[in-house]
Amino acid sequence: MDQKNTLALLAGHVAKALNQDAVVADAAIAELGFDSMRVVELILICDELYETSIDPESINLDQFTTLRALDEQFRAMAAKGRALAEAK
Repeated sequence: MDQKNTLALLAGHVAKALNQDAVVADAAIAELGFDSMRVVELILICDELYETSIDPESINLDQFTTLRALDEQFRAMAAKGRALAEAK
């Protein structure tokens, strides 16, 4: 899946989780309304969307992180996971 598709899907899932029509991919997650409880929901959305299980400690995520930055991180982690699986 390419960047544009994953970012659009992520934004769609986040909008649905926040009961909004749409969200801006370049807005910080704090601006979108994510508190510490909702961040867990966001990570679960990403795990499912990017078809990977990521250790939450390995994610660079704070109140200023945008959905675009999160998409880039998860795509890179998913690609790394696929490469490791193929190498086995």
